[in-house]
Amino acid sequence: MDDDKKAKRVIDTLTGPWEKRNLPKMAEALPGWITSDHLTFLGIIAAFVIGVGYVLTRFSTWWLWLSNFGLVVHWYGDSLDGTLARVRHREREKYGYFVDHISDAWAILIICLGMGASPLMDMRVALFLVIGYFLLNIYVHIMAYTSGIFRISYGRLGPTEVRMFIFAINIVLIFWNPRVVSFRGAPITALDLAGLALGVLFVIIFVISSIRDAIKLDRLDRVRWEDK
Repeated sequence: MDDDKKAKRVIDTLTGPWEKRNLPKMAEALPGWITSDHLTFLGIIAAFVIGVGYVLTRFSTWWLWLSNFGLVVHWYGDSLDGTLARVRHREREKYGYFVDHISDAWAILIICLGMGASPLMDMRVALFLVIGYFLLNIYVHIMAYTSGIFRISYGRLGPTEVRMFIFAINIVLIFWNPRVVSFRGAPITALDLAGLALGVLFVIIFVISSIRDAIKLDRLDRVRWEDK
């Protein structure tokens, strides 16, 4: 825990420069009675809103606007809770670390289950997406402990970019939701393909990074043998 906390954060995303410049300003503009806990709770509520929006597409794909609204609110709460604590010098390092990552885990689970419960995505695809995310998340925390680097982005993509991707897919699905292909008689939707693509990407990054860093850490440890 302490090693993760002290690890150097690596955030090299497309939206990173904009967020780094504007999030502190947004945090400073918040009234004094709003705390980081409020923003974290807002993010969790937003995850439920996103999930409910997907479930309600059983009646109309226009409910995806509710999911998109939830995505914006989730970005706001998730991005600003830690920023607000830093701006006000009210960091709670262990508590903040714990709550932030636990709430992220719950959020991705709730959102993906909502997708899987909708007619837009097969539940198996949704669970595969959850597994891919959790594998990558586990890798990130292990590397924070072993190497002192807490990487939040890969290939200039981070949480904000993923939200933007989902937001864009939702807009497409509101107006056009084709059954793209069929596998063993079962239709595969555009959201299925998007979920599979993200899940496969997460797993590939996890596998390649795990092998690469295992070799690197082994070499570093062997060098210590020679120093003794």
